[in-house]
Amino acid sequence: MTDRERHRNDERTVKCPVSGCDAEVLARGINLHVRRSTGNGHGEQGAVPEEVSFDDLETVGSESVQMDYPKERETEQVARLCPYCGTPFTGKQGVLIHLGQVAGRKNHPENAPERHAPEDFPRVAVDRHENVVGVVDDYPGDSSSSNREEGTVEIEEVYRLVADLLAEGMTEAAARVRAQLLPPE
Repeated sequence: MTDRERHRNDERTVKCPVSGCDAEVLARGINLHVRRSTGNGHGEQGAVPEEVSFDDLETVGSESVQMDYPKERETEQVARLCPYCGTPFTGKQGVLIHLGQVAGRKNHPENAPERHAPEDFPRVAVDRHENVVGVVDDYPGDSSSSNREEGTVEIEEVYRLVADLLAEGMTEAAARVRAQLLPPE
């Protein structure tokens, strides 16, 4: 295990939001807890009931967690935009983690991580308050990648347009473009 390093930290534990469940789990594992549990308000195994919300979870303590990480990791230190909520995250992995955490909720499709290629997450510039202020680079393809004569546009161009609109503060227009031009879940 010479190419890995051990990391330990305290992570927040939360109370399960299902009424009648007394489970206390790591905050990052609450979605998994609800999906794996059955009965007593948890719903069917593998699903999260509509009435269960992971917003504003009650913190009940912390737990020491130990993880092994590779000593060298390929991480991207640029802001990338979630194509569904317009929130910037650090790198492609950050967006994919977010998509996994909110799968099936808040306008995010259930299978979002499987549906996307890294190019779907435009690189954006953010200010010190993490507001999107611009798109960093142009769409990597060229104008020949779209077949304008047949009336089609590459999906990456739509994601970039959504990012441009959000950067200009046009959230309603971005939502309309997303609803009209991106495939339904």
